[in-house]
Amino acid sequence: MSSRFIAELERAAGPAAQREQFLQLARSGTQVHRKSSGPLHFTASAIVIDASGEHIALHLHRKVGAWLQFGGHIDDGETSFEHAARREAAEESGLRDLQVVGDGPAMLHAHALNQNFAHCREHWDVQYLLRAPFTPASAEDGLAISERESAGLAWFALDDLPAGLVRDLHATLAALGLDRPQKSDGGSDCA
Repeated sequence: MSSRFIAELERAAGPAAQREQFLQLARSGTQVHRKSSGPLHFTASAIVIDASGEHIALHLHRKVGAWLQFGGHIDDGETSFEHAARREAAEESGLRDLQVVGDGPAMLHAHALNQNFAHCREHWDVQYLLRAPFTPASAEDGLAISERESAGLAWFALDDLPAGLVRDLHATLAALGLDRPQKSDGGSDCA
C-alpha cells in the first residue's frame, strides 16, 4: 500500500491494538486496499453529520438491508482512504464540501459481511467523521439518492434514529460521542 494509506492509519483514532492490526494488514501486501485482493480487504466510509452535530445522513443499503453510513471499496488510482470516503459520500448522498472532523480516521472497524456480497467476506473499514456545511431543514435537504446502491436516504436526528439501523452503528456513534438518548414519542424534525 502507498505511504499515504499507511500515514492515515497511523493517525486513526481509537485503540492502539486495533490500529496496529490495521497497520499489519496494510503492510502485508501492496494491493490489500483493492477488492480484487481477496475476500478480506480495506474499505473506506464516511459518517456524515450536519453543521449542528445533531443529525446524521444515512442510506438504506440494498445489499446490507439496513440503514448505515456511506462507504465502499477503494477505486483504482485512489491513494487515500479519506478521498475514497469523500467520493463514496458524494456518490451515495450527493453531499460535497464535507469537512473532516479530527486529524484522521475517526474509527477503524473490521466486520464480516452477509451472503449478499458475492466476492467479499470481510471489510476492514477506515471510517472518517465528516461534517456537512449546513443543518438540514427536512429529511431530504441536500441529498440525492443513488438508486443503484440505496433503497432510501435521509437525515435523522441523532436522538431519533430509524428502525433497521445496522447493528454496530449505535456502538460506533457512542465511541464518537454522538450517541443521544432516543426519543420515546418517535417524533423527529428530520425524518
